[in-house]
Amino acid sequence: MPEKGIIEPCLLKGEDLPGETPLYQYLSIEKFLYLRVWKRVTFSRITSWLDAYEGFRFDYFNKFLSVPEFADNKNDDFFGSCWSLQNEDICLFVDSREYEAALEELKKEGSASMWEAYCRYGGVRIKTTINKLNELFATKLSECKLLRRGKVYYEPKEIYNTIEGISTFFAKPISFRHESEYRYILLPNKPKDEKLIYFEIGDLFHLIDEILVAPATKANKWISRTLYNIGVGISIAPHREENVKNGKQFCRISQLYGKISEDTDHFDMV
Repeated sequence: MPEKGIIEPCLLKGEDLPGETPLYQYLSIEKFLYLRVWKRVTFSRITSWLDAYEGFRFDYFNKFLSVPEFADNKNDDFFGSCWSLQNEDICLFVDSREYEAALEELKKEGSASMWEAYCRYGGVRIKTTINKLNELFATKLSECKLLRRGKVYYEPKEIYNTIEGISTFFAKPISFRHESEYRYILLPNKPKDEKLIYFEIGDLFHLIDEILVAPATKANKWISRTLYNIGVGISIAPHREENVKNGKQFCRISQLYGKISEDTDHFDMV
């Protein structure tokens, strides 16, 4: 840890992160229930993304497809999976102590912007690591090629508009910086008609290191507590009796908007 007043340099572009780096993903109620029931992580076709700077509105495919390696590919051939590093720009803080405190708060309660964007009506944030996802995705490398994984960089428009090649998948305008995104891009060996590629999860408790349930207002706190009960169920199994993993509470409710009880024995539905 640097001394007070000393700022660590940011990672250079293109430099990958250590395998034990935590990754987070915000899931709506529907997506969390899908994960719980079907035990699948999905890659979605990039052209199906609704983001105004990507997906079917993404103007940079023409630049990307100009790379000789992908000259025979079409826009619909590429699939992605998006995660978050839940990080902050260290340059915004006076010293490393202030930076670490801000980071701890973000990881404890979640990002208000991300809750609003992805879990407006309820949901969860799951936590895993780069290594665990790499192991999971490696199960289909005979069917797909992992083109690249890494951080998304947030650029001013004059820089963002000049990016070409595969880097177009790893750049977004600066206004999206709160996402602190880490992304995987896959290219199937054969064209696929489906919009999703599935990766089967053997044990959710192995893949997921923590579940943080979306914060709630008084009117809908029963939703958060119901999702909490489902999350606890992933932890408690015949060979496990506690809501604990790696010495820490496995499933929690974010208290960002006020105190929400985690006592599942006394649910009040108002």
